Parts: sequence; structure tokens; C-alpha cells
Amino acid sequence: MGVYRFEDLRVWQAAQDLADRVGELIKRPAFRADLELSCQLNDAALSVANNIAEGFLRRRNKEMLQFLRIASASNGEVRSLFFSASGRQHINKEEFADLVERTNSVGRMLRRWQETLPAWPAPGTNATSTPKRATTNRTRDDEPANQGDERTRDSDQGRTKD
Repeated sequence: MGVYRFEDLRVWQAAQDLADRVGELIKRPAFRADLELSCQLNDAALSVANNIAEGFLRRRNKEMLQFLRIASASNGEVRSLFFSASGRQHINKEEFADLVERTNSVGRMLRRWQETLPAWPAPGTNATSTPKRATTNRTRDDEPANQGDERTRDSDQGRTKD
């Protein structure tokens, strides 16, 4: 049975719960007095759930993976901001531990989901280039014309698959 709505994703639900928890926190007087931290924390927490939803709705693994990476980065930002909030004594040690564990849980779910998607080349690399061939003891006359030229095209390259 597949998932057809992002609202049914456990990772989205956990991220939404975290965003709701952040929403409760930033209503406190200590957070209201620290507007920059509150805004940054709220924006980052909302970004986690929103990027999960947007990636899911793109329906393409490559785009989904990119949005999951953004969600993971935003989740790390939320965790970092919890450290700041704890250091400024806006939250107590028990709350801090609970909040950090929530971000860790969301992070684990995001990582597991990312691992199920096909690996894509790192940004800036040519996804369609062919690997260089191992060198042999051929003479110049035996070498194929395009050997080692990574810019040669396969018949599919340059065509859209949509």
C-alpha cells in the first residue's frame, strides 16, 4: 500500500509536531523578548515539514531527494537553535533533551527515506559522462577516436524523458 498524501507520511507528521511544539515555545515571554531567535527557530521548524511536503508532491526522485536534503538541513538548524535557546536559558534541560531527541528522530527518518532513493551525482558533476576506460597497451592506430573524451554523447543524452 502506497502513500498518496504527504499528511500520511510519519516523517511529515513528526516534523509538523515539532513545528507545533516550536510554535508553543515562541509564545513564551523569554522567546518573545528574543525576536531574532524566535523568528529563526519558527522559520526553520516550518521549513522542515514544508520541504518534506513539497518534495513529496514533486513526484520525481531527484527533486524529492533535493527537498529532503533541504529538510534535513533545516532540521539541523532547528537543533542548533535549541542549543542557543538552552544557552540563553529560554528552555530547561529536560525540555532541551526532549526537543533535541525530536530533531534527532526526524533526522533519522529523513536519512532512511533518502537512502531508499536512487543515488544522484554530487552537484556540479556531469551525470551523463562515461567513466574513463582503463589504459591498455594499444598503439595509437588501435585506439577508438573518442577514448577518454568524457563529452561523447550516448543516443539518450540531451533528450528529456518527461
